[in-house]
Amino acid sequence: MIAFDSLLFRSLATLSLLIAIVAALFFAKAVFLPIALGLLAALVLHLPIMALYRAGLPKILAVALIISAAGGLLGLIFVLTAGPISETFEAYPQIVSELRVKLFHLRETFAAAEQASDAISKVADEVKNIVEDSEVPEVVVREPNFIARAATSLADIATGIVVTLTISAFILVMRRPFLTLATMPFATTESKLRAARIWKAVEREVSHYFVVASIINATLGVAVGLALWALGVPLPHVWGIAVALLNFILFVGPAVGTMALLAASIITFDTGFEIFAPALAYLAINFIEANVVTPHFLGRRLNLAPLAIVLSLLFWGWLWGLAGLIIAVPTLIVLKAVAERSVSLSAVRRLLTPRRRPGEAMEPIASARVGSPERRPT
Repeated sequence: MIAFDSLLFRSLATLSLLIAIVAALFFAKAVFLPIALGLLAALVLHLPIMALYRAGLPKILAVALIISAAGGLLGLIFVLTAGPISETFEAYPQIVSELRVKLFHLRETFAAAEQASDAISKVADEVKNIVEDSEVPEVVVREPNFIARAATSLADIATGIVVTLTISAFILVMRRPFLTLATMPFATTESKLRAARIWKAVEREVSHYFVVASIINATLGVAVGLALWALGVPLPHVWGIAVALLNFILFVGPAVGTMALLAASIITFDTGFEIFAPALAYLAINFIEANVVTPHFLGRRLNLAPLAIVLSLLFWGWLWGLAGLIIAVPTLIVLKAVAERSVSLSAVRRLLTPRRRPGEAMEPIASARVGSPERRPT
């Protein structure tokens, strides 16, 4: 019989608790996802709201102003992209057919590369079988359902944005009661104060990261949009917005953007330069942003282990889909910020931090100045 105080029992209990939490997050997605996104939005908007508050604006008015500005910006993005996205959904069969033809021509152009030619030929043949299948009426019947599902998805996204901003507004306005509720699990007053200090420090760091990252990503979107406009790519403003949003998803976002831009170039253009130049320009600008601009302005805040990022993307993407991919990296940043200020989470900090180069000193844990009580002068 297993004793209640044994290591095996505690391990099984911890594993059961983790499984129960994951199951609850998975099956109650409609409840937990807006709360998670609202909490993340509150962390992101904390810094500009506090700036307006310190400037003399009442807090509730500062929250209303920032939330309205965020909602207006998201609404503008939705208006600028909803039309092209809906047109893409409507023209989906035609796009597939054009892509098949262009892939066939590319296969002939690069016939010397036999392996690539065989792969493209298989893809082209499969698409050709789908397009030229004898049961074409079935595709025509299902097309409105596809468009209807796309329209429903856009409506769900718009509703989710409104709910998320509403939750974040309540969290920001009721910040002090929220902190009191969040520190209730701690037993002593000292531990409650330490947890509150850690949370406030995490708020500042995470908000600073997202404000700077948003400016960098917006600049990246403008630069890519101008480059695509110069190369004659249709709808460069839509591509710029897509690039800026996708850049919040590390690794996966730029890869998806590159493949989508390459597919659009194959459909739109004929020559090899016109086809590959947009994707190469995007990759060049993204390389400069990822290796020069972001490390210079963010530095330690984005110092995360690549394996931790990949595992977080896989887990949250499986759990909550696209929304999970959006919050995967922010979750790691919050966890790392907390771990840097807590001695008990030093193991988590080591897991999330990349391996140090030989001779490089390890960063000190910030809990000494944030979490520890201040010593009185003697």
